[in-house]
Amino acid sequence: MGNGVWYNPLTWDGPWIWVWIALFAIVFLRAGGTYLIGRAARAGMARISTVKRIMKSTVYQRAERALDRWGPPAVAVSFLTIGFQTAVNLAAGVVRMRWYRYLPALILGGAIWATIYTTIGSVSVAALGIAYSRWPIATIAVSIVLAVALIAWIIWRLTSTDKKVSEKIQS
Repeated sequence: MGNGVWYNPLTWDGPWIWVWIALFAIVFLRAGGTYLIGRAARAGMARISTVKRIMKSTVYQRAERALDRWGPPAVAVSFLTIGFQTAVNLAAGVVRMRWYRYLPALILGGAIWATIYTTIGSVSVAALGIAYSRWPIATIAVSIVLAVALIAWIIWRLTSTDKKVSEKIQS
């Protein structure tokens, strides 16, 4: 890692393949762990109210339907999404997708995810760093505006319809 710090891949002196390998290991363990949690949930944890609530959520139900219809390709493609990925891996475990069908999808999807984050993600972080070094006040101002917009959107989403807040959080 040379002069860099272990938790910031942009400061690593080594080749980018090490960044990719680290990201692949992270996604492999996280997604695989989520799959195993799903298998455990089906095996008996479904009696716990928190797990029941997750399994009744709209995003989880959508993920289970996609898995029922598409199987391993849904797992691989889920790595191109944000939020849906975890639900798909959990649902794959809950529906007890056989490991020899799940594992290739996890490897393919994880490789795609690691490639995207190694390239586009790192470039985005670098661009933000360059923007901050050149225009710190503007970068901070834009970041604050985006944060406020996100908070406003969340508040609007939770208060815009007649649904209960708990139903909105689950969807």
